[in-house]
Amino acid sequence: MRLPQNRSTELDRGRLQEIRSQIVQVCRSLYSKGLIAGTDGNVSVRLSDEAILSTPSGVHKGFLEEEALVVVDRNGELIKGRERPSSELPLHLAIYGRDPDARAIVHAHPPWILALSLTGYKLQPHLVTEARMFLGRVAVVPFEKPGSSALAAAVLERLDQGLAQVMAHHGAVTRGSSLQKAFELMECLEHTARITALANLLGRPEPLPD
Repeated sequence: MRLPQNRSTELDRGRLQEIRSQIVQVCRSLYSKGLIAGTDGNVSVRLSDEAILSTPSGVHKGFLEEEALVVVDRNGELIKGRERPSSELPLHLAIYGRDPDARAIVHAHPPWILALSLTGYKLQPHLVTEARMFLGRVAVVPFEKPGSSALAAAVLERLDQGLAQVMAHHGAVTRGSSLQKAFELMECLEHTARITALANLLGRPEPLPD
């Protein structure tokens, strides 16, 4: 089945294959770096105004194969693929619908981020130069059932606060103009959370000067 094409640009087969490879690589990196476990998390890339390439539901991301990826339309209907789309797809679709600059989304369950949200500690990007530059403000979204429209709505309420949101008792979601940028934000988020936790364990952390 032919993919729907953007009105202004056509996505050739070679480019689609490259994006598939990138998604698999990012998922395996998320797993190897401990940002997800097993079937946790999901990754998507906007192919055009009408098509999104996404990880499927219930597939171990550390062993993900390109053939398992699915293509859905902007309403979440399956266009191409054998697997069932991710249950978190409504969140991805909502973000793409709100932010036209978002080309890719990464959702993971980073342990240090989760540990902070479970204990009431706030992420402190102002402690680290790179975090202050790249993360900026990171909103914490109150808990809503994963995959629900309520969660998507809660994230959208805080979407304009930054490119990364922490979902209490759940994980985090990042978006970017490319999959690489969205992945780098997730890495930076978790690295900053680890520094925040360790610094507060050791004493009273000093913020960066203005």
